[in-house]
Amino acid sequence: MTFMECIVRMFRTQAIIRGDTDSPATFSDTQHGASMQVARIAVQNELIRLMAIRLLPKERKTSGAITTVAATAEYDLASDFLRFFGEAHLTDHSNNLEICEYGGGLEKLQIDDIDYATTPGTPNWFYFSPQNSTYKKIGLYFVPQDVRSLVYDYEASLLISNESDALPFHNDEESFTFSDIAARRFKFMFEDVDGKADIQAILDKDQSYRTSTTTLYQLFRGTNNKGVYGTVYG
Repeated sequence: MTFMECIVRMFRTQAIIRGDTDSPATFSDTQHGASMQVARIAVQNELIRLMAIRLLPKERKTSGAITTVAATAEYDLASDFLRFFGEAHLTDHSNNLEICEYGGGLEKLQIDDIDYATTPGTPNWFYFSPQNSTYKKIGLYFVPQDVRSLVYDYEASLLISNESDALPFHNDEESFTFSDIAARRFKFMFEDVDGKADIQAILDKDQSYRTSTTTLYQLFRGTNNKGVYGTVYG
């Protein structure tokens, strides 16, 4: 399901378009201009929420890589990097070495070694560097003095922005359920004319939103719930 198809489904469930009314084909559709803008934000907000609580299976990437340069301490992470997957570490396969985060981070390292940015040696730790750069950046300690290939698994941004961008789900069941969730957020955002409502607080109490969210979480599981013997028919 594409971004545009998701919004069309949301519009139909919320009666923005009905019956044989033509579905919008682009985000610049003039007939549904105002509702289209709100719907796009609703979808993106729900995706961000799922990424924040680490529920999207497609977030994981195994392609993170850094090639060190002699006497260079800091390196950019992948452009779509959100955070490390699992226990944060980089792997140096050639030297059979795992590089973990320095305990206490950069603030602690600055106290432990005032020359941390230039102390040479085999990199055993990394730290996040709060630099004003386009991508998230880490530093290595000790500072490498040769070329090394470091790899890492990470959780990537799955945010979508174009009409043809695909939702980051594995099947229609997940996509359809997600569209129901986003439709509820859209409903309350669209009805909040003055922009004063606490939308998330409203959604947390909304039974339709909560039911669809629970359904999506169950679809993500990949295994059956434990604790119940056999199939329950109701």
